[in-house]
Amino acid sequence: MKVWDSMFKRPDVFQNLLKAQTKKTVEGVNVLNEFMGIGEDAVNNDILRHNLKISIKNIESEGDNIRRDLLNELNKSLITPLDRQDIYTLSNNIDNILDYSYNTIEEMIIYKIYPNFYLKKMIEKVARGVNHISYAVDNLFTDKNLANSNLVSAKVVENEIEETYHEALADLFMQDDFHYIFKMREVYRHISNSADKISEAADIVANIIIKEV
Repeated sequence: MKVWDSMFKRPDVFQNLLKAQTKKTVEGVNVLNEFMGIGEDAVNNDILRHNLKISIKNIESEGDNIRRDLLNELNKSLITPLDRQDIYTLSNNIDNILDYSYNTIEEMIIYKIYPNFYLKKMIEKVARGVNHISYAVDNLFTDKNLANSNLVSAKVVENEIEETYHEALADLFMQDDFHYIFKMREVYRHISNSADKISEAADIVANIIIKEV
């Protein structure tokens, strides 16, 4: 018998909150991807800068609210439909990806860093990876094979991000401006951390499938 078919109280609450949180993270990463496409105008134009910061901050706040609701449900539920730690850790990883998206935009604006080839390439891959996680969570309770397929794709994307990350660092360390190197390295690190969280989220969902679904 599948877990969601058993007699737990309101099992759909955790399912729906995880789905909502993941979709909110996809939304935030899409704003970051949009920022990469706008280019220098997003860094220098006060209106665009303000609008992007407000947009990503609102999305982050909405994601925090969803996570808060999920934690409240965990705290008041004696029995959960999935392993309690799996629910908590998956939610935390999804939240971290959204936080890194916000921090990337904020620091690029503060440091006046322009999107370059490597940033655009990595963020496009982050967007694909997060979408795969979202699809896996959506299908976790209905189509295990489709969920697994998306998890495999997410892990592949994570490896691609790390490859591009090291290429970006190699190019960065050939620059002469040490201030630029330090600032850009911080931004690159946010993206690498996002890739790590995508991989960790994929592993958690895979473990859920093995144990529970």
